[in-house]
Order: sequence, then structure tokens, then C-alpha cells
Amino acid sequence: MGTTIVQLGGVMVLAGLFVLLRKFMLRRAYFFTWTTAWMALSAALSAVVVRYVVLPTLAGDRVPEDDPAVRAVYYVYQLAKLATLVWLVDGTRTFTVGRRGLAESAGVWTAVAAYALVSVTLSPSNASVVLWQTPIAVVAFGYCAWRLLSLPGPRRSSGTLGSGLAFSYLAGLWAVYALVFGMYLVSAELLPPLAAFIIEINPILDLIGSIALGYGMILILMEDSKREVDDAQAALRAAHDELRRAALYDPLTGVMNRSAYTEGLGLDMARASFGTVVLLDLDNLKEVNDVFGHAGGDMLLRACADTLRTALRPTDRVYRWGGDEFLLVLPSARAADVQSRFERVIGEAAPLSPDGVSSVRLAASVGAADYASYDDLRSAIDRADSLMYRQKHQRKRAAGAAGGPIPTPALPSAAV
Repeated sequence: MGTTIVQLGGVMVLAGLFVLLRKFMLRRAYFFTWTTAWMALSAALSAVVVRYVVLPTLAGDRVPEDDPAVRAVYYVYQLAKLATLVWLVDGTRTFTVGRRGLAESAGVWTAVAAYALVSVTLSPSNASVVLWQTPIAVVAFGYCAWRLLSLPGPRRSSGTLGSGLAFSYLAGLWAVYALVFGMYLVSAELLPPLAAFIIEINPILDLIGSIALGYGMILILMEDSKREVDDAQAALRAAHDELRRAALYDPLTGVMNRSAYTEGLGLDMARASFGTVVLLDLDNLKEVNDVFGHAGGDMLLRACADTLRTALRPTDRVYRWGGDEFLLVLPSARAADVQSRFERVIGEAAPLSPDGVSSVRLAASVGAADYASYDDLRSAIDRADSLMYRQKHQRKRAAGAAGGPIPTPALPSAAV
């Protein structure tokens, strides 16, 4: 009897642990069903303790097997044990193939109640009650083992393997019980020593399987939770990348913005060598906005960014520096070589037609300055900015001396 009490204590600890993990059951019906199975097994073993400890204590003597109280306890024991098997199978089906509802079927519970009643009625002793359990237990444990061990490769894990092996152990153990308890009922006096020993320690053998199975089930839950956390982290990383891109890239032109430059994004080559920076300012953005609205101005900015990208090497970087300003960082380049090249690229850009009729060309002032090292980059940008504004002012003065507005090929007189 002491071994049964030990078994009950171990199973109740497992049931309590599963109940404590209930906050992880919300989206995991299989684990909730397994928890119910452990609670049912605790009830079944409690019935055995009542039979061999509580009833004799209350009666003050040995209680016969045909006593109504003993028959009632046996029925509770058998019913709870069969319910345990139903919930184990239902939880395993839910986890492996997504099919649930076995434990919600009135027909199943009717069959369980009838089987328990018939088996207890026809059983002269507890050993006979256990023998009636063996075919159901072997089939149930074997089914669960097969479901878990036959999962496809991507779904196999330490938890499914451990639980599958524990179910296999229990299926084999109950097949042995069918043999030894059958021999015991035929002739208890002629029972082989090994069979007698198995019957004596069967609660411990059951507890070993229960502990292994419980650990396997908890490992399945942990693996399932980890997959969910990994998925959530991947979604958070994707959202972070989206937010980072929104923070570091200009949504209108698709090029990096000033914040990206401040964080050093795209400047690895600039750190490793000398180079040139180019500042470019659109001369005719205000006029285009005035005539065609901001949609026309946006078209002009996008066209400028696209034009600049076509003239860049893989190591070059372009940033939208301000409203109508663009910064180019060109590692291993010289201002004397790139200034005229970008002026030519802008001048040769294809004209735009914001309204489908007028023709607008890009017009920009360009300033370029060399930097000797990354530490000199900020100073080079300031120098390029000064050169760019000097060119813009020179063009304005030239336009004023000619008695007209600043030359702007972007707006033909017909369009204005």
C-alpha cells in the first residue's frame, strides 16, 4: 500500500505542476486536456488509497471485496482510470493532428461508464479490475506513442520524442500487466517470483512512466511556447526594421535622409578612404511648386533622386539633406572630377511633364569638396555647401545683370 501512496503523491505533484502552468494553456487545448488527465489519475489513485487505508480504518477490520462501499470505490477507480486514458488520447490527437472532441462526446462517456460498471460488477477483486483496464490502456498508450513518434521531421522535437517513448514504455508495461495479473487470478499460489515482484512494485513502475510522460509533456509546452516567442520576436524585428527604415529613409525619394547620415548609415567606405562630398540644391523647386503645385514639386524631387542614383557607383551614397538639397558621399573620388560630371548629369536629365503638357527640366547648383579622412567629412560638407551657394548666388547675379530672372531651363515661358 505504501507504494500506491508514493505513486499518488508523485502524480498529484505532476497534476499540481500542470495546473500551475494553466496560464500557458490559453491557446493550447492539448495541454489543458492533458492536465485534466493527470487530475483524473490522481482521483483514481485516491480511490485506491480510500479502499486500502481509509475504509479499513473506519471499519476497524478488514473490509471484504463484496462490500457495497468497496464496490463503489472500485467503480470510481475504474471510471477515473478510463477517463484518464480518454483525456490522454484526446490531448494527443489535438496536439498531433488538430482533432479534438473525443472527451466531449456523450457516446464515449456512455461507453466508459458502461465498461466501468460491467468490469467492476464482474471483478471479484482489485486485481481483476486492473486486468479489465489492460486492453484499453495498451491500445490508448500505444496510439499516443504512435501519434507522437510518427510526426513528420519538422515537428519532431525532444518533447515529442520523450513523450512518445514514455507512452511506449507505458503501453509495454500494461501489456506485461495483462500477463502477470492474468496469471495471478488463475493461480496466486503458483505465481512466478518475477510476476509477483512486478505486481508488488507496479505502482512504482507506473510512477516512473508517469514522471517521464509528465516531463515530456511539459517539454512539449516549453518548445511550443518558445516557437511562439520566436515568431513574436521575428515579427518585432520586422516591425523594428520597418520603423527604422521609415526613420532613416526619405519616403518621397527613397534615398537615405539626414538622420541616416547622422547615425553613420552607409558611411563604411567613407571611413576607410579619402573622397569627395557633393551638395546639390534644386534651383527651380519653388517655381515648380508655384506653377504645378506640390505634386509637381514632388515629381521634380523624385526625378532628381533617380537621376543622381544612375550616376553613382556601388560604394557611393546619396542622402536627402534638406527640403531641396541632396548630399552625395563619394569615397576615393576627387572634387575636380565629379563637379562637372554631376552638373552634366543634371543638365542632360530627361525633361518632366507635371501636367502632361508643359516641359520642365532639372536645374540645380552643385558644390563639391574633398575630404582627407572621415574626421574631415563634416568640414568638407560645410565647404561644399559654401561652394554650392556661391554658384547659386553667381547665377542670380548673372541673371540680375541680364535684366531677367535667374535662368531656369526647368520652366519654359509658355508653362509659366
